[in-house]
Amino acid sequence: MTEQIQSHPTRFEVTKWFGPQTASVQLPDDALSAMTKMTDDIIANKKSETHGQSLAGVIDKELKIYKSDMDEYGVDQLLESCVKSYVVHAAKTHGMFKEEYVFESKVNSAWVVSQYANEYNPMHNHTGCELSGVIYLKTPDVKGRRNIESKKGKMDSDGDISFVYNTASQRNHDIFEKGLVQVTPTPGLMLMFPSYLVHTVYPFIGEGERRCIAFNGTYRILEKVGEQTNLIAGNSNGVKSHYFYYGEKPNE
Repeated sequence: MTEQIQSHPTRFEVTKWFGPQTASVQLPDDALSAMTKMTDDIIANKKSETHGQSLAGVIDKELKIYKSDMDEYGVDQLLESCVKSYVVHAAKTHGMFKEEYVFESKVNSAWVVSQYANEYNPMHNHTGCELSGVIYLKTPDVKGRRNIESKKGKMDSDGDISFVYNTASQRNHDIFEKGLVQVTPTPGLMLMFPSYLVHTVYPFIGEGERRCIAFNGTYRILEKVGEQTNLIAGNSNGVKSHYFYYGEKPNE
């Protein structure tokens, strides 16, 4: 296992664009370089396993990432630390934080998405998990097209991700609540959000690659009272039962 990267995110913000809490994180340059090299190698390896059959995207190359991959390139602990920080921040905002609480969190699946022109992800959410995230590694140059669209009064959306809230399954009594947030990816940006939050990735036109690492995770908050352990929030089955394939890579 490679020595784990010790540097920390240069920015970590948890905010409420609308109802749900989301996190926006800027990863350090050494983590971005390591993750880019890791995904370069996964994409180049003809034995890498596709994950596309389990996903909504109209994207040709979506490949599994294993925990052992993250370990090898020294970024596993950083990713797990960011996920746990997101859970703790959200708990504090919800008034569900006490020093004596035990916070457990775990990434249970991850994959690299290598997106090219005209590929996209339709509206979807993630199931079998409590939280999801994306880390942007490469983005295409779409400035020229954005300028053209702006002059025509169109939305500048090439390669962006949009989050939608206040859909039928999420609606509350505030009919005027803000329901759409659009984010333009930049290298090193990590977003984390509740897995039920509906989102879409727009296609882009032009040269270049839009590459990211997507992941799902789970968590639980526990209170220990004597010999008894009470579940305060999160997955009642525990974080270890939700590993899916995210563990050691099968022997090649």
